[in-house]
Amino acid sequence: MKMLDEKFWEKYFKVYDVLNMVIPYQELMEELERELDSSAEDIVLDVGSGTGNLMMRIKNKAKKITGLDFSKTGIDSHKEKDPGADVLLFDITEKLPFSDDYFSKVVSNNTIYTLNFDQQRKVLFEIYRILKPGGKFVVSNVIKDFSPIKIYTDHVIKSIQKKGIIRTIASIFILLLPTIKMFYYNMMIKNSGATKNYNFFRKGEQKKVLENIGFKNVSEDKFVYSNQGIMNSCYKI
Repeated sequence: MKMLDEKFWEKYFKVYDVLNMVIPYQELMEELERELDSSAEDIVLDVGSGTGNLMMRIKNKAKKITGLDFSKTGIDSHKEKDPGADVLLFDITEKLPFSDDYFSKVVSNNTIYTLNFDQQRKVLFEIYRILKPGGKFVVSNVIKDFSPIKIYTDHVIKSIQKKGIIRTIASIFILLLPTIKMFYYNMMIKNSGATKNYNFFRKGEQKKVLENIGFKNVSEDKFVYSNQGIMNSCYKI
């Protein structure tokens, strides 16, 4: 299978925000926001900011927040929702355009897995470089062999519990087309894990890589996103 190209990600980000209606995704955003724990003095970087969903959640909690993403479609969507957003079109496999020890916190959600092993190490070294001593890094990625079906099934179950079966069925029909597209795109992402162009983590692997980079106090794996993702937090000491 070939590496997913720019056209794929353009299509992906056009329907990405349907995830805002998916309960496990909402819970993932809440977990990332809680773990990052931004304060009024923080200067934050979101590596792979996509359509800006996480940045918009925390923008009023931090002194400044900047996003980086390689997808113009994703950034355009972000700018439509928040015209004042500070977000740069950038290939994160290149040297990050910031000085050493600049950010107090860095977050990255479902981005690092789209790189191969060597690229991942390069990006993580760069994140370490631009973090201030004492700075915190929070990272979440879907696991190897993650199941979009389990995420969607978990959403339906939780939606029925919260809204009831009639409202849940109605919302499913309203969002049917973008949901089918998103499901299809996620299956393509999952299948890309069989190539050397992407490197999905198994249990314990993300934690080990962070420790090898030099991060300290790396948290134990926290399973998020219907247990289809792993989140870790760590520090530059």
